[in-house]
Amino acid sequence: MIPTEPYWQRAARPELPAYRGQDVRADVAVIGAGLSGLSAAYHLLLLRPGLRVVVLEAERLGAGASGRTTGMLGPGVGQSLPALVRRLGEKPARALYEATLAAVSYVGALIEREGIECELKLSGQLMVARSFRGDRGGRRRLAATAELMRRLELPVEALDDDALSATLRLRAPGDREHPALGPAALRLPLAGTLHPVKLVAGLAQRVLSRGGIIYEQARVRSIHVNDAGKGRCVGPRIHLPVCGAEQAEGRVTAEKVVVATAGYTKALGILRGRILPVHLQALCTEPLDEEARAAIGWRGEEGLLDARRLFSYCRLTADRRIIFGGCAPRYYFGGRAAAPCQAEAAALDELAAELHSTFPSAAHLVVAGGWTGVIGYVLDALPAIAALPGCPQIVHAVGWCGHGVALGTASGKWVAQLLCEGAPSDDVRELSWFRASVPGVPTEFLRWAGFSAAVRWMALQDRLA
Repeated sequence: MIPTEPYWQRAARPELPAYRGQDVRADVAVIGAGLSGLSAAYHLLLLRPGLRVVVLEAERLGAGASGRTTGMLGPGVGQSLPALVRRLGEKPARALYEATLAAVSYVGALIEREGIECELKLSGQLMVARSFRGDRGGRRRLAATAELMRRLELPVEALDDDALSATLRLRAPGDREHPALGPAALRLPLAGTLHPVKLVAGLAQRVLSRGGIIYEQARVRSIHVNDAGKGRCVGPRIHLPVCGAEQAEGRVTAEKVVVATAGYTKALGILRGRILPVHLQALCTEPLDEEARAAIGWRGEEGLLDARRLFSYCRLTADRRIIFGGCAPRYYFGGRAAAPCQAEAAALDELAAELHSTFPSAAHLVVAGGWTGVIGYVLDALPAIAALPGCPQIVHAVGWCGHGVALGTASGKWVAQLLCEGAPSDDVRELSWFRASVPGVPTEFLRWAGFSAAVRWMALQDRLA
């Protein structure tokens, strides 16, 4: 399948000036006009009205991960809650998960407060038991997750087969020789879906209305800081060489900088080997007719994901299309942000087969298009929100690892507090993702080989389940 423009890109966005090489001065320069960057700009202007805030976007609003997501607003961080507990312990893992629940609530409240029309629907989320050889492995994982969430007093509801089939009908797994134990699905009540580019556009309009400036076609080449020769950022100004429209070169000078560049962070020369550009893929179907809706059900329009390690995830749009993502993530040698066309096409073909194996054949789903995108991935699957070591004037908010709709949008408040007040608020400042130390792998070969091996191992675990 040949990649197409993401479904979300049809949405209207505000007309913005292209950067044309002029020198610009600002109090704060924000690199990246996705959900994280625009939220940071919005919250800075909310916290300090009159601040000179300039947002620099290399392409167009929502061109990166924010405009290529499936638009699912849900809780969670890392690969899974049980894995997070094994790594951090119950109390820190519970605190992180509760913070993601608060992020979902905060994003909903922000959208309502600002009157942003982005098709927000707080319909909950379903995690269903699916695996390659029947659903026994998936049900075991769901049962363990449900037991853990109840012990940690986190909101969850277990659904048996009858309760799930009354809500949603999926294609039955192939191996049903033995009775399957455990829940058929878990319902997460605090979750939903939205139109990500409409949210991006709404945040951009709020930034502009508060006096912020946004430039498109403003590709930051690097970050130059004043240096006393000891590797510390001590001067009052930070210089950003910027390549704009028609390759015009210029410079943006700011007192403080926010880095919200997701999988493109490597190009700035910071956090090398720590924020990996990982490629994902998504499909969009033609609108479902009444026959398809009858075959699938899904009247609650919950977000949907399965319980495998390499899982798929999907949701319905306002015009009744399925946006479907998943299959194996990809990392290309050299950390390339641009994927080979043949690899993209092969990934989309594999995803189309996954789509048709997920839903009943009676739905007669027709794929209308598909696209790929790059997210920022961190080795321990936790975000990294902090000032750059030795340089408190530069704050990065990256590494959402697939949870950027909720966490990226909510992070704008924390970033503004870090820059203006020196620390996030007391209720969150002890969370593990406020860290300047981000795990890394020293060589490109080890990054590429390690990531590839990890994906193959997860796929094998899923098949053996």
